[in-house]
Amino acid sequence: MATPFFHVDFQQPNEMRFNRARVRRAFIRIGQVHMRDARRLVMRRGRSEPGDNPGFQTGRLARSIGFMVPKASKRRPGFMTRIAPNQRNGQGNRMINGDFYPAFLFYGVRGGAKRKRGHHRGASGGSGWRLTPRNNFMVETLNKNSSWTRYFLARELRQSLKPEKRR
Repeated sequence: MATPFFHVDFQQPNEMRFNRARVRRAFIRIGQVHMRDARRLVMRRGRSEPGDNPGFQTGRLARSIGFMVPKASKRRPGFMTRIAPNQRNGQGNRMINGDFYPAFLFYGVRGGAKRKRGHHRGASGGSGWRLTPRNNFMVETLNKNSSWTRYFLARELRQSLKPEKRR
């Protein structure tokens, strides 16, 4: 699946103080909003048509969407949010056990389908292991929220830089 991202580099002046906690809270908020909107896209009941967002039958896909803001380390400042179905260590998600259902939808293969000797017959009404791929709802969510994300993150970065107090 495609992984669009947004990257910001900046130099911290010596006379400015940077509030890391505020920026991390902003990334948590961004993750919550994107998770909510992605879940809303897959909550439509019924079967999905080719090219549409996946339909809601059991709710496993919607509940598996989560976000994670990694902890800071020596190599990584911790300013990042990952939003995906089956996000490991994610907040607000339940893992999909068994076959990874979103991959079947994205690549257009029926769940649990095995390619056998006559797998090419699926297009002409044979075994039926292929299906038309569904819409990539995660990319749609990221594209829809990109302007809000940039605005919100820029605002929080501006508010997290404060002049150093004079002594």
